[in-house]
Amino acid sequence: MNSYVSISRELRSFFSTNRILRYIFPLDVIIMFASLILIFLNNTVGVNIGGFLSALTYWTFILGLLMTYASLKERPLYIGLFGYGAIHLISFLISLFRYGYFSCYSFFRFAVYAGLGWLVLRKVLAGTAGRAK
Repeated sequence: MNSYVSISRELRSFFSTNRILRYIFPLDVIIMFASLILIFLNNTVGVNIGGFLSALTYWTFILGLLMTYASLKERPLYIGLFGYGAIHLISFLISLFRYGYFSCYSFFRFAVYAGLGWLVLRKVLAGTAGRAK
């Protein structure tokens, strides 16, 4: 068994034994995508949700990612990672072309989350190619 599956199994056991998280654990993908939509509205569209709610939305997205990973739902996981990376790519391009500002923060977040999404996608594609043979 590789470390990818064993870490997922340990996370799943943590989420299923925690008193609070075990009730929201089945809603992992919904939590992740709802947070991703709020982050998109805040960062790119310009809907101001405030600093506290913005930080809460970010950490809820991270919790949704972890719960999705614990469930080994790989397709929503890499879509969420690519989506978050795309949000920061859009934010980077807006700040670059509209304001002439090179935002290292947005560029770094794009690179990290898109890279993680690519790693998960590559693992999924390698698994489907192995099953097809």
